[in-house]
Amino acid sequence: MQLETDNFIDDLYRWYKAYKDNIRALSYSKNTLDLYSRAIDMFIEYSLQYQDEMKLSDIKSIYFTGYLAFLEDEAKSNGKKPKNGNYLSKSTKQTYLKAIKNFFTFINDNNDEFFTFERYFKNIKVADSSKTEEKLIYLTEEEIGWLLNSMERTKGKKDDYNSYRNALLVKLMLYGGLRISEALNISLGNFTSGQDEEMYNIEIYGKGGKEQIGFIARKTIDDELDYFKAVAKLKEDDLIMKTGSGKQLDRTNAYQIVNRMYKRAGIRKEGLHLLRHTLAMRLTQRGVNPIVVKKILRHSNIATTTIYAKATEGAVADAMKVDLKEEE
Repeated sequence: MQLETDNFIDDLYRWYKAYKDNIRALSYSKNTLDLYSRAIDMFIEYSLQYQDEMKLSDIKSIYFTGYLAFLEDEAKSNGKKPKNGNYLSKSTKQTYLKAIKNFFTFINDNNDEFFTFERYFKNIKVADSSKTEEKLIYLTEEEIGWLLNSMERTKGKKDDYNSYRNALLVKLMLYGGLRISEALNISLGNFTSGQDEEMYNIEIYGKGGKEQIGFIARKTIDDELDYFKAVAKLKEDDLIMKTGSGKQLDRTNAYQIVNRMYKRAGIRKEGLHLLRHTLAMRLTQRGVNPIVVKKILRHSNIATTTIYAKATEGAVADAMKVDLKEEE
C-alpha cells in the first residue's frame, strides 16, 4: 500500500481499515479487537488537530508521547479522579501504547516505500509520572539568528519575489505560529490592524471555512509586505505563496524550500513544523502562561501545549543554581 497521500487523516483511516481487516483475519479475540479499535479511534481523534500541518511520515516519538498526554487530558475532562497525580494508570497507558505500536508495525510491514516508525517507539517507556526522555526538536536562539541573517542576505542579493516569499513563509510559522497549510493560503487581505498598533491580526481559514485569528508583530514582516504591495503589486486577494508560473505553492515545495534555507544557514535540522515548535518553546521559556501559548498556537487541546512546558534537566539545573546564588 502507498504510505501516504496529501490527506493525513484519510491516510490514518485507510491504514486503520486495512489493519482491522488483517487482525480479524488472524482471529484476534473480540476483546482485543475492541481494545485496539478504541486505542486507534482515540489516536485519530488526537490527530485531528494536526490534520492541516502533518503527514504520516512526519510522525516522530514526540507525537506518540503527545498522544499519551492527550489520553490523560481526556480522562481528566471525563471526570476521572487522579491517583498519584495521574488520571490514567501506567498499565492503561502501556496497553494503549502497545495497540498503537502494533498498528504502526503493520504500516511498517506493508507500505510500498519501506518507511518504518520502529525507531520512534524505541525510547518511549511509560513511567508512573508518564515522563519520557524524548527531546523536542526546535531551533536555538543562535540558529534563529543564522536563519534570519541568511534570509536577509538572500533578499539583499537576489531582490526577487521568491526570496521575499520564502522569508515571509518562514516568519509566519516562526513568529506567528501558523501551520504550513495556513501560511500557504495567505493573501495581503488577511493582514488587518488589531487593538495593538504594533501587531497584525491574521485572518486564517481552516477546514470547513472556520475562521481563526493569528497574531504577528508588524516589525517582523513589514519589509516583506511592503515588497508585495509596492514592487510585486499584489492585490488584496492575491495569494502570496505562489510559484514563478503563478501556481499556488504546495506543501512539498514548501518543505523542500525551507530545508534548503536551513542548510544555507548552516542548520542541520529539517521540517516545517519545528518552526511552530520553536515559537512555542520560546514563549514557554519566557514564562508565558500555557493558556496564552495555547491561544497563540490555536491548539484545540491544552495537553498539546503542556508538552512544551515540561522542564528539561538543563532548565532545572539552571533554576537551582539561581536559588543557590541568591542564598550566598
